[in-house]
Amino acid sequence: MKSFFRTLFGIRTKRRALPVTPAPQVGAYITRNGYKIKVTQPCSVELWDWLLLAGWRVIPVRNDRRASVRLPDEAMPLLGAASIEQRQRVLDGFMASVRSSRQGRSASRPTRH
Repeated sequence: MKSFFRTLFGIRTKRRALPVTPAPQVGAYITRNGYKIKVTQPCSVELWDWLLLAGWRVIPVRNDRRASVRLPDEAMPLLGAASIEQRQRVLDGFMASVRSSRQGRSASRPTRH
């Protein structure tokens, strides 16, 4: 009921940013702006600092039900192997490929009337 009235009157408040945490364990997920990456290998301190500065945070709950787009599992090893100057390009490439594949799938679906 409370949620209904907040929506009705437009009094939603923006959530705070997730807290800064130590580097995530292998198997954990990190998230930023509707994208998430599974940590498939140990994350170096330098890589984790770069990800934190870019806005990535560890998902604080076990069963995250928020709608998000999962990047491929090879994203984390490639980010770790890339130089600092190339990381943003690598990350942007993964995001663009996921976006284009999702748009291609939605365009091929028949519309319902």
